[in-house]
Amino acid sequence: MKRFAIISTFAAAGALAASAGEMVAFTDIDANGDGSVSESEFVTYKTAKGDHSAQEASDMFLMVDADADGSVSKAEFAAAKEAWKNKDADVGADVELDVRTDTGSSY
Repeated sequence: MKRFAIISTFAAAGALAASAGEMVAFTDIDANGDGSVSESEFVTYKTAKGDHSAQEASDMFLMVDADADGSVSKAEFAAAKEAWKNKDADVGADVELDVRTDTGSSY
């Protein structure tokens, strides 16, 4: 269960990455410039290059939309980007904890 939550969190944050190591600007996704990203805008952006299906993009959107109001605010976007930037440190700590729990040995 813990691993699923971790994977979900970073999958959502990773949904914002345009390509490996490159972060997307909020304005790149906010096609109509209204200051929030709708699910339609998000799905259109994520499926444009053919890297994701519409269903995958919708699932990512639901994870990024932290308050589940049907749109992603600049604050939600910033939080997801921050989580993505910090993912390596967090994942490493959790993997170490899982390894110790799964094997019963201490390192």
